[in-house]
Parts: sequence; structure tokens; C-alpha cells
Amino acid sequence: MATLTAQKITDTGAIAVSVSATAGGDEFLNTGLEFIHLQNNHASNSYVVTVTAQVTNIHHQQFGTVVKENIVRTITAGADVFIGPFKQAAFNDANHKVQLTYNAVTSLKVAAFYLDQQ
Repeated sequence: MATLTAQKITDTGAIAVSVSATAGGDEFLNTGLEFIHLQNNHASNSYVVTVTAQVTNIHHQQFGTVVKENIVRTITAGADVFIGPFKQAAFNDANHKVQLTYNAVTSLKVAAFYLDQQ
């Protein structure tokens, strides 16, 4: 498992630096402002990414118990997908990281980003 470093997006933008997705999965530190970009560069294969919900039953003061499920997204051949941001209460593990897994990783690129709040 590799740890991704989230890249800051400022008013002037950002130049994406994507890395190859790791067969054992990837993770990144989550403050609630992060999202991921996945790029499937394979000519014909689709891939599935799963963002693991760490807490599936969250108590909400107004709505009672809210069920949060894993995010499962198919990325078709040649497609780019953005997912997030991720609620900390649902997706952060004990180390404040979000866990990503993939069904396969050939030609799959991933990057994490966050918005500059200043």
C-alpha cells in the first residue's frame, strides 16, 4: 500500500502529478477537503475503485442514524474520474487516512488533491 500526498489546488490551479495505482491499494491523509482523480489509460479494460467506509452507522443529531457505504466506482477505458471530498467521520481510519482498493491496476493512475482554503 502506498501513501499518496495530496496536491494543493490554488487560485492559479495545479499541475496534476499522478502515480501508478498500487496493487495492494493506496491511502491518503484526509482533512475532509481532499478528493481523488483516477485516470484509466487502458485501451479496453474498465477498473473498479473502492473507497472504504470505516464507520457505516453515523449518528446525526437531526436525522438519527445515517448509513454510509463504501464508494464503489467503475472507471471505463480511457476515462478520468474525480471522487470526493470524503467525510472524515465516515471514511477516516484510525490514522486519519482514506483507504483505496482496486480490482486491477494496469494503466491506472491516481492522484489526491485538496483545495487551498486561504
